[in-house]
Amino acid sequence: MRRIGLYLARLPGFDKKGLDRGEIVDCVRAADACGYESFWAPEAWERDAFSTLTELALRTKRIGLGTGIVNVFSRSPALLAMSAATLDEISEGRFRLGLGTSGARVISDFHGGQFDRPLVRLKETVDIVRLLLTGKRADYDGDCFKLARFKLGFKPIRPNIPIFVAALTPAGIRQAGEIADGWLPTHLPLDRLSECASIVVNSAKTAGRDPSAIEIAPMINLSVSNDTAQARDAARLPLAYYIGGMGDYYYRIVSRMGFAAEAEVIRSLWQSGKRKSAIAATPDSLVDQIAICGPLDYCRSRLDEIRARGATLPLLSLPSTGTKAEKIRLIESLIES
Repeated sequence: MRRIGLYLARLPGFDKKGLDRGEIVDCVRAADACGYESFWAPEAWERDAFSTLTELALRTKRIGLGTGIVNVFSRSPALLAMSAATLDEISEGRFRLGLGTSGARVISDFHGGQFDRPLVRLKETVDIVRLLLTGKRADYDGDCFKLARFKLGFKPIRPNIPIFVAALTPAGIRQAGEIADGWLPTHLPLDRLSECASIVVNSAKTAGRDPSAIEIAPMINLSVSNDTAQARDAARLPLAYYIGGMGDYYYRIVSRMGFAAEAEVIRSLWQSGKRKSAIAATPDSLVDQIAICGPLDYCRSRLDEIRARGATLPLLSLPSTGTKAEKIRLIESLIES
């Protein structure tokens, strides 16, 4: 069975008809039963990821559970280490920690923090979390963090909980190869996956690491329908939202990767309050690069292409439309050979 995972794609304030908490549990239990490798919970300004995953850890048996992702500004490295070790204990060794920098707007306007030196902070967070998970004393003298004397007051069941890093900029992707156990790109044009995965591989080699040990786990919005146009339409909202309404980060990423004119139109419309127009202006060519849209057999073949481009663990968005039974059936169908 080919390795595949799921993640929860949420648009706070926009997907009020999406999955409720009970449906999430039932869908992940179904994924657990039919052999998915992992499920990843996001954290924006809705439910927190660790509490969500704790509930899932207590309701599942085998499936891996990851944060996809939590930012390195709203929690200290020590708290992240405590939470990771605790959830790994509750899940009996099934947890993996997905970290990212988030963006300036979320960190300043929601968390009230300062978005300063994000990649330095990310690296130091990974350093400190790994140090604490070994049970050693956290004596650390960094640019963002200075720790002394303390260590965790209990022994983690694993000293090497996998740490995944979300990154899309060239510097961030290189850093993922240098420090992470896995790379989590999201909203990456899929035709650029091979090129970006090679950056991870080369930076890992330069750092003296084994690149084959690093997971390439792209997070891909999935929209399955026998009507391809309808499937694409369902994928336009999240894409327009990230480009037009989530600050400059995804706007710059999409622009840099060949869609500058399209991104400018989407952002201009969204920020002027013309959100329906922004969604409609998101072209099929961009949707097809960021998402997998169409009939089930096409989606499976597209997954094969993505694996051929370097993905070792493709992560697909949890179905959010249809009845619960239809969502579970789609989850089961995706993993069938």
